Amino acid sequence: MTRSTTSTALRRTASTLGTAALLGAGLAAAPAASAHPGPGHHHGSPWTPYRTEEVVVPAARSTCGFDTRITPLRDEEEYRTTSTWPDGTPRTQLFRGALVERYTNLTTGASVVRDLSATAVFAYRPDGSPASLTSLHGAFGTTMPPGSHPDTGLYVLGGRGTRVVFEADGTRTFTLGRHGTAQDVCDALD
Repeated sequence: MTRSTTSTALRRTASTLGTAALLGAGLAAAPAASAHPGPGHHHGSPWTPYRTEEVVVPAARSTCGFDTRITPLRDEEEYRTTSTWPDGTPRTQLFRGALVERYTNLTTGASVVRDLSATAVFAYRPDGSPASLTSLHGAFGTTMPPGSHPDTGLYVLGGRGTRVVFEADGTRTFTLGRHGTAQDVCDALD
């Protein structure tokens, strides 16, 4: 990968970090370009540590009715690029590892802790924007902003095959796998 391509890849994946933070889980876009021989390579890059940062999700984004702080308590995540687009930017990345987060209602101080330890596949569009996140096992968090389906809120989704699709208009759609679960954290904090 050339320096210019690497720089472009870093900018593209860095732009998804806002999405990563709003997912409320570590299973999100990694802040690094793929590290393998060339475009279309499918064997995968080496495993790279990934750390989720604390984030505040505004009430308007999650439709909770209150701002929510998401704080990682345990974070042992890692990712690797498993396929790339012709320009060398990530097409799919595999995430795995332990992640436990505290969700705090910033109005009342009420909080809950959720285990988001999982293995999941993050897919990207050719422009580097997130396309989907699919659980292979375990749970992940996501905000469902206004206009999303089947509902809005701040969700912890789990189960093999459970998936969230990032629509071009900024909304999201989630579908549950065969034994999938969905919990609106807003309800637990209200």
